[in-house]
Amino acid sequence: MSRSGLALLGRIGRLIIPAFTSTEQAIEWGSHLNAAQHATLVDIQRTASNGARGERNLQRMIDLGTQSQLMREAAEAFVSTLLLER
Repeated sequence: MSRSGLALLGRIGRLIIPAFTSTEQAIEWGSHLNAAQHATLVDIQRTASNGARGERNLQRMIDLGTQSQLMREAAEAFVSTLLLER
């Protein structure tokens, strides 16, 4: 495994993402991220989205897709918070 791959795994291990139950919860959580956490969240979200597309089990596909969308909402909240601070 490459150094960048190991670094990503380390970042993923340090970012604890809750099991979001609503868009509001994802937005609230995402608005408190720092830049490094945001970058990690985007990597995790992309992986979940790709996993959902390749999943054969319909329920698992829906679950991954839903969590991916909520992570996207959290990531967008981070960006919105930055824009509001300017």
